[in-house]
Amino acid sequence: MVTRCRWCGDDPLLIAYHDEEWGQPTTDDRLLFEYLTLEIFQSGLSWRTVLHKRPAFKAAFADFDIEKVAAFGAREVAALLDDPGIIRNRRKIEATIKNAGICLGTIRDHGSFYNYLKALPAEPDEKKRVLSRTFAHVGPTVAESFLQAAGLIAVKHDPNCFLYQEADR
Repeated sequence: MVTRCRWCGDDPLLIAYHDEEWGQPTTDDRLLFEYLTLEIFQSGLSWRTVLHKRPAFKAAFADFDIEKVAAFGAREVAALLDDPGIIRNRRKIEATIKNAGICLGTIRDHGSFYNYLKALPAEPDEKKRVLSRTFAHVGPTVAESFLQAAGLIAVKHDPNCFLYQEADR
């Protein structure tokens, strides 16, 4: 039997996310924006809750199309606040729309959101500080979770997890 990080439990979605996605580097701007958004919505809640609502988030936020989300206005915010499939938090919804606009700026200035993220300082705490100053509703914990999800800093597996490596210490 394979041993994983405790947070996976026996939930098939968490197991699949842990085994196949978490910490896997990606250059896909849409997926990076998705990870940023999901980490913002996870703040104060369980990752399980957010992961189980992921399909509804994808539908609600135009499959995380950065340009489309950046163009959301009052009508879309109202619809999102009425959507029972997502976490209906006005501040997080508005932060996501604002962050889409910020992502578009990074794409314009750096060629891609990924290029912007790669240009951040090498030191993880500095990366977190820059992200916290740049994006809405992103503090150090959300920034760290996002960077880990995107494979931009090392994830921390439990010592008994089959994916644990000495570097995880």
